[in-house]
Amino acid sequence: MAPDSSRIVELSSIIQRSSGDIDNYLRAQGLPSPSFAVDSPPDLPLPPHLQKARNDILEATSELQSLCEGPLMHLTRLLSPTVNVLPSLQAVHRYRIAFNIGLNESVQYEELAKRCDIDVDDLKRIVRTAIANHLFLEPEKGVVTHSAISKLIVGIPVVDTWMGHFTDDVWTSGVRMVDAIQKWPGSQEPQHTGFALNDPRGRSMFDVLKGDAEKSKQLAASMQFLQSAPVFDLAHLVKDLGWDAGNTPSLMVDIGHRAGSPEPIEKAKVPADLEGRLEFQVHNFFTEQPVKGADVYFFRSTFHDWSDKYAVQILRSLIPALKKGAKIIINEVCMPEPNVLPFYHAQLLRGYDLAMKSMFNSLERDADGWAKLFQAADHRFKLNRITCSPGSILAVIEALWEGEE
Repeated sequence: MAPDSSRIVELSSIIQRSSGDIDNYLRAQGLPSPSFAVDSPPDLPLPPHLQKARNDILEATSELQSLCEGPLMHLTRLLSPTVNVLPSLQAVHRYRIAFNIGLNESVQYEELAKRCDIDVDDLKRIVRTAIANHLFLEPEKGVVTHSAISKLIVGIPVVDTWMGHFTDDVWTSGVRMVDAIQKWPGSQEPQHTGFALNDPRGRSMFDVLKGDAEKSKQLAASMQFLQSAPVFDLAHLVKDLGWDAGNTPSLMVDIGHRAGSPEPIEKAKVPADLEGRLEFQVHNFFTEQPVKGADVYFFRSTFHDWSDKYAVQILRSLIPALKKGAKIIINEVCMPEPNVLPFYHAQLLRGYDLAMKSMFNSLERDADGWAKLFQAADHRFKLNRITCSPGSILAVIEALWEGEE
């Protein structure tokens, strides 16, 4: 772009160029143009070399919309319609609205209201708010059909499970997060949260999960859905570990984490081809690590569930088992420095961080936070490296134990 070009023209050019690249590819391959029509694919079938073009479009359109709105309109739209769509999504989940419409059916609001057992006027307002956000279609007044998004809810049930978790727990906890901060300033306790303020007994999310098998199952399925996204792909972990025949550990302890009951580990079976190489154990990671002298102690998506007070306890519980040179490898988010990520991606990560605060009174840590955590646990931990491949949301955070045998 010319030096005197404005930012909005620059962003528009990025969008035009990248959209053209994608459109040319789709046409050449005989693939449909992106659409929310019911028969549209759930994702754009793009090869790796065009994923960057797609990412460029998403980043540029997000910034361009904000700039064209201007400060006042952008602020008002952060509040509405952004927040107001969530009650609609919650109702779509609770009343199973998508499941009450046949995949190729056109249904009138009155009939749909009977199927969902909801007042017809309330249903219209809920569904039309969803339609304004591309869920469902109203091809003629008073008649509802599926869009590509609502079809996904029916075709991939875990999507509906994720919606339920988000609208019933994450969103409602966020609404009370500031109340919790004011009630318990500076607290690191897991029961001092927006979630606990919504619970009739004031329990933490962990305590609720222990006594509620259905909610525990919902959370597990929701996390499985979330981590099925390409940004969580294990290929990123393998790349960032950088292990080969010469440096693969002889003994690694994968300290799994599941809030609630340890029953899944107790019932786990070792695959036949891993007999003698893999063993399952039930272990509370707040107690002393029973496997001594391993080369690597590995955690994935664990520490972000805990405040520093409890994360330090997890690390200290390893110390009696550690040999000199042992590695603690953590596969989690490492928050970027301010003003590094484009707004489109920063909004997602910063949102994750506040969700952890409102649900668990925990956090997503940046590089300084990880360094301080290891030093708070014991000065003999040395943060060795933090690596995060492009396209991954999780980093490899590696610390060495420099204590004596």
